[in-house]
Amino acid sequence: MHETESDKRTNTGKLLLASFPYCRQHVWQRTSPPDELVARIADPDIDSWLLFPGDHSIPASQCQQAHKAEVPQHFIIIDATWQQARKMLRKSPWLSAVNTLHIQPDSPSRYALRRNQKDGHLCTCEVGISLLEEMGDNQNARVLSQYFLKFIETFEADRQHKSLSSIQV
Repeated sequence: MHETESDKRTNTGKLLLASFPYCRQHVWQRTSPPDELVARIADPDIDSWLLFPGDHSIPASQCQQAHKAEVPQHFIIIDATWQQARKMLRKSPWLSAVNTLHIQPDSPSRYALRRNQKDGHLCTCEVGISLLEEMGDNQNARVLSQYFLKFIETFEADRQHKSLSSIQV
C-alpha cells in the first residue's frame, strides 16, 4: 500500500483486508522495504505472484498451470493510484523478481469515487474480485462484490447526505 492510501476514505484495499483473515497490508516506503513481505517473496516454499499488467505478465486464469502445486500461492496487489503503483514497482527492486499476472475483467469499473479514473482500470477491491473469479473462487468473489457495492452505495449516500434507499449504484 502506498503510504497516502491509508488515510483515504475512498480506499478499497481495506475491504480486502477486512474480508480475508490471511490478507496482510504492508505500507510501501522507498528506502525501507517491508521485511515480512520481502521474506515471503524470497521463501522457496511460497509461490508469489504480483498482479500488475506488463509485457511479461500472464493472465491470472493461466496461473494455475504455472503454479507449483505443492506450495501455497501468495498474491500481491499494489494498493495505490496507477501513477503511484508504477513508481512503487520501478523503485522496488525486490518486486522485480516476482512473477507477474494480469486480470482480464469482464466489465468496466464500478468505482467512481475518485477523479481521473481511466477506462480499463479497476480499484484495488475490484482487482481482488477479478482475481478470485479468475482463480475459480466464485463464492468469495460474489460475497466480496456485494460488500464492495454496499461500500460504494454507503459512501455515495454519505457524500450526498441522502438515505441509502435513495441512491442508485
